[in-house]
Amino acid sequence: MSEEVIKAYIESGEKFVSVAQGADNTAMNKKAPEGEWNGAFIVHHMGDFELHFSHRVLRMLTEDNPEIVGYSEEPYPGNLNYAARDWRLSLATVSAARSMTSDILKKIDASMLARPGVHTERGPITLADIISSAAKHIASHTEQLTSALK
Repeated sequence: MSEEVIKAYIESGEKFVSVAQGADNTAMNKKAPEGEWNGAFIVHHMGDFELHFSHRVLRMLTEDNPEIVGYSEEPYPGNLNYAARDWRLSLATVSAARSMTSDILKKIDASMLARPGVHTERGPITLADIISSAAKHIASHTEQLTSALK
């Protein structure tokens, strides 16, 4: 299981970055349907998420049973001014954070994936749980991004 969860995490990030790198400003910034995000907003969301996720991984690897705080994505686009941000910087953040975290995960002992934490919304979790969740999260946003760029 250890190799599979880490492999899924790495591959899902690589796919997202590849899709985003294939876009231009026009495609990324085109107006989204009401209630949806355009490509740039999706990339900003993932950049912000990856910063949170990397922090979670570091805490779970270095602290005993840390509290992992959930958060709402709703205030991010307005409060962090997604409309004025450069999506390429957010994409660079996704790529860099994923590269660093992937490097760390590839080098840990498989037993570390069982390290526990407590998520404020989900309850008891393991490092493997959050890695798997992050892989699924970016995969769903890769589909969303692909659709937004059409």
